[in-house]
Amino acid sequence: MVRDMTKGSPVRLLLTFAAPLLVANIFQQLYTVVDAVVLGRGVGVRALAAAGSTGSVHFLVFGFITGLTHGYSILISQKFGAGSAAGVRRAVANSAYIAVLSSAVITVLSLVFSRGLMELMQTPADIFEDALLYIRIIFIGIFATVFYNVLASILRALGDSVSPLVVILISSAVNVGLDVLFVMVFRWGVAGAAWATVLAQLLSGLMCLFVLSRMELMRFEQGDARPDGAMLRELLRLGVPVGVMNSVTAVGGMILQGVVNGFGSTTVAAYTAGSKILSLAEQPGNIVGLSLGTYVGQNLGAGRLDRIRAG
Repeated sequence: MVRDMTKGSPVRLLLTFAAPLLVANIFQQLYTVVDAVVLGRGVGVRALAAAGSTGSVHFLVFGFITGLTHGYSILISQKFGAGSAAGVRRAVANSAYIAVLSSAVITVLSLVFSRGLMELMQTPADIFEDALLYIRIIFIGIFATVFYNVLASILRALGDSVSPLVVILISSAVNVGLDVLFVMVFRWGVAGAAWATVLAQLLSGLMCLFVLSRMELMRFEQGDARPDGAMLRELLRLGVPVGVMNSVTAVGGMILQGVVNGFGSTTVAAYTAGSKILSLAEQPGNIVGLSLGTYVGQNLGAGRLDRIRAG
């Protein structure tokens, strides 16, 4: 459901936009909690620790990806706020070009340096190989994650926070089912949990694509999909700083994880369990930021600085 945030009560718009996003993000975090529960109960403490020990490396890479896609959505929301349907489509197409290229580069670099990063963080020897296997499968699925994040950010930029909620509810249920199937039934261990996450992300992306394909606004016309050098530079100007900011934050997490890893796999498992709960508590603050990003972007595109201040 496309939503114009340049008209109407700022408070009402922000609240009605943020509420579905909050529920969606909580469910998205919950299925990482389910990963932990299934691994801990279905395999054991070491499996839980192995998956958990990759958390900061995961954030280093995927935080950068999330930042990039959030940057793309800023320009898309501005074009939408300005009432330029063609501008929206051009921004979407050029975002897709960057997403494909960045996915390939990030996947290769992540797989090449994954062992070195896990060694740098002093991953305990008794969980090292399982941790490396888990994070490498997650990295193989980088394309699926980028695919989902780009499309979900486009929906949010257009003021649609309900469709991402429906997508997350469905993919979360699928992820839980695959977790149980792969880990508890097939006995694939940490690899099963990783593949469940990758497949759930791929499903999320496909569902977002389906939603976008049915929008009148997304019916491309001749020239809309042409690469635009100026727009590519603008997308990178907006996305790269946010991605780098997230990665810098992740470096702090890696230092902390390295210290925790030094205490052994049992402590890593405890830290992992606590971190999963903490991630739920962080969501309201994250959602306020996402909601304001869309609201400010649309109103900036419309030249409504008064509404930005009110928001």
